Amino acid sequence: MKRLIDITITLIFFPVLLVIYPLILIIIYISDGFPGLYKQQRVGKNGNSFLLYKFRTMDALSSDDIHQDHYEKLSEKETIEPSLTPSKPIRIENDDRITNIGNFLRKTSLDELPNLINVLRGEMSIVGPRPLVIYESNLYGDYQKIRNTVKPGITGLAQIQGRLDLSLQERLYWDLEYVETRNTLMDLKIIFLTFYYVITRKGAS
Repeated sequence: MKRLIDITITLIFFPVLLVIYPLILIIIYISDGFPGLYKQQRVGKNGNSFLLYKFRTMDALSSDDIHQDHYEKLSEKETIEPSLTPSKPIRIENDDRITNIGNFLRKTSLDELPNLINVLRGEMSIVGPRPLVIYESNLYGDYQKIRNTVKPGITGLAQIQGRLDLSLQERLYWDLEYVETRNTLMDLKIIFLTFYYVITRKGAS
């Protein structure tokens, strides 16, 4: 049923995507040059890595080292523990690596549209914990094994709770909650609320 929902939603939006994809790529090229797509290795189900596709939102020369250093500083321990205790949010404030068009794509979540390629390939689902890069996964220790028992998603329970306004501890809590309680009705609710939050831009970077 979950795979059927993934394919159905992707095919419903496919005609629109045929127009939006090249348009966004052209806008990125005009405003900041090539490449238009950003590709990165992420951790998927059962710990298997895959190549994630997104529209590029940072300047072409930006380094992931800044992102990695930021995540490591958010962790006071070697392993993050799930908790709803407020802590530092995930976002990097005033990140000057983000381009003007990239800022718009992030606020509208359009940068994640190419994730549908990963959904069609069976590497991701519409709903599930967001796929992490290796250094993020390492911060979660053995909890990551639980998180990886399901396919990563374009949106998830953590995203409708606050997206980048959450801390690493809060995101892990909601990701584990999804793994333990997931069902079709929950997935449909998350999809509906995601559209609402995208429109209202709640928690967008």
